[in-house]
Amino acid sequence: MATFLVLRDLPGVTRDQYAAAQRATVDTARRSSAGGRQVRYLGGYFLPGQGRAVCIFDADSAADVAAVNKGAGVPFTEVVEAIELRPGG
Repeated sequence: MATFLVLRDLPGVTRDQYAAAQRATVDTARRSSAGGRQVRYLGGYFLPGQGRAVCIFDADSAADVAAVNKGAGVPFTEVVEAIELRPGG
């Protein structure tokens, strides 16, 4: 599995609306994984002052992550693979 970032532009979205979208994404990822497409939602960051968000997923492909987000009805602008780098590691 690889890690992917989902970049979102969400102008005018409130914290509650973002939380609802997050729940929809988690549920869709869970159903997708039960159906054979392994996608795990790991969390995300909502930037309400900018109307943007970044969500983190583990999956086999960017296409799988995009499919989960489309299935959840949550808009996104890009899905990109990411490598985590931590200090000292």
